Amino acid sequence: MLFRSRIFLVVGACDWKTTAWLDGQELGNHQGGYTPFEFGLTPYIHYGSEQKLVLRVDDSDHHFKLNGKQGYGQAKGIWQTPYLETRGQNPLSTLHFQPDIDQEKVIVKASLLEPAPMDVSLALCFKTGDVASVNQTIPKGTQSIQFEIPIPNAHLWTLDDPFLYEVEASTGGENRVTDTVNTYFGMRKISVTPLPGTDIPYVALNNKPIYLQLTLDQAYHPEGFYTFPSDNFVRDEILRSKQIGLNGMRVHVKVPIPRKLYWADRLGMLIMADVPNSWGEPDSEMRNEIEFALRGMIHRDFNHPSIFSWITFNETWGLKTKGQREQSTYTPETQKWVTEIYHLAKSLDPSRLVEDNSACLYDHTETDLNSWHAYLPGYEWTKFLDEAVKSTFP
Repeated sequence: MLFRSRIFLVVGACDWKTTAWLDGQELGNHQGGYTPFEFGLTPYIHYGSEQKLVLRVDDSDHHFKLNGKQGYGQAKGIWQTPYLETRGQNPLSTLHFQPDIDQEKVIVKASLLEPAPMDVSLALCFKTGDVASVNQTIPKGTQSIQFEIPIPNAHLWTLDDPFLYEVEASTGGENRVTDTVNTYFGMRKISVTPLPGTDIPYVALNNKPIYLQLTLDQAYHPEGFYTFPSDNFVRDEILRSKQIGLNGMRVHVKVPIPRKLYWADRLGMLIMADVPNSWGEPDSEMRNEIEFALRGMIHRDFNHPSIFSWITFNETWGLKTKGQREQSTYTPETQKWVTEIYHLAKSLDPSRLVEDNSACLYDHTETDLNSWHAYLPGYEWTKFLDEAVKSTFP
């Protein structure tokens, strides 16, 4: 049997419903505007011949679409790069590294695109850091494997020294075309610890309390809206933020582009990552969109050490239900669902903090971060926060 590489069309992000055809043969469709998706081309490829690839994007408005703040500019259509990619016979779907600096190890979770048709070898070669190569086997009929790699005396990722462990991963087997990907992770820990000498809980980086100085990063661009003018622009935005004394950014109600997260990882900047919001009501279609976006974000961005928090909702946008008199209310049923989404995020990623609903109206449900939005002179904040804490949903 002649084994060939497999060919995929990958789209970084496209808003909102995308359908693809190759020479008139429909390849499939995808719904969602922020995370990558792909179509398999292998059965339809004619080597040496010119072929016609068509993408059709439906960006019609729907009440449940996650638009965020697209009023600043219509960020619709294909807004992240589409490209062709060749892969091996048994390609990886995910390769996640969960650092544990206390136990001096990293937990590795690897998944194949489909269940293994035979035993599949997985090899990890570390390009940086003093870590030996690792070989594992994904058994026939299974799709994923989890194992640990000791990393004694780890070179920690910090804001001043953002060291990255770079890894080349390969899957293969007897007479199989090898699939190879390159990735990285940082050995760092995000947690909550008391401020020394007090019982005040504080966000900690590598077990040390850190005073967060963040900006609300909306970063819309006149020509591209969500799409940055250049990679240098992305890098310089992170550098400028560091130069004015910031140590973090909250990328606001849109999913960060991968290159922004790369530069935050490489230069040492903390990131809070928002799930975009809808402007409709929290019905079943909107709930499906939220969960799909959250899963896609964590799946794509799990390895970025810069991300220290996921934020699932912002200021109750898209969470209120109209009553009989057109009064919008945040119902107990919706609050319960917000709590469930908080727990979903924690189950998908136990290594980071999660904020349920970055709040204005005493509307936290269950959260790791107790943040509040208000536009006040400094001397009024104590009174406001005392009232906010008293009035918060239990």
